[in-house]
Amino acid sequence: MAPLTRTNTTVLLVCEGYAEVEWVRVIRDLYLPRGCGVSLRSENRRGFGGSAALTLAVQRRREGDYDRVGVVVDTDQLWGDAERQKAIEHGIAAIECIPCIEAMLLSVDGRRTHARTADNKDAFELAYGATAHRPGVIQRHFSRNKFDAARGRVLAVDRCLKLLDC
Repeated sequence: MAPLTRTNTTVLLVCEGYAEVEWVRVIRDLYLPRGCGVSLRSENRRGFGGSAALTLAVQRRREGDYDRVGVVVDTDQLWGDAERQKAIEHGIAAIECIPCIEAMLLSVDGRRTHARTADNKDAFELAYGATAHRPGVIQRHFSRNKFDAARGRVLAVDRCLKLLDC
């Protein structure tokens, strides 16, 4: 009997919180149909910050179960130059939402963003009728066309899609 061979490229994205997990789920559904050769999994650090997400990503990288590992983090708390450097040293792609995922999504949709995270969260909820972490909200309001159009101007979208070879 011939040995089994793996045909998929495996990617893990460790997410800072629930909204980031929802975004990764939408990206997977829009860009990675079954049988495409890329398998994407996300893990949730449940709001413990970018540093905690990076610590878990480093652990998963050491375990060696994934071809590519990244973190999806907000830059507003527990994320800075030291974490960026650590990610580089461990071969982990840093997908940074500046200052938060709500601001990134507002940018994707061509809407005004704010310097403060709380203002972006309020603007997101006002624009879309719910928080970003509520299941189905991102999927309902953000199409593949919007993400494709944002690639050149929203770094987090571009980095994520490049990591997935999309």
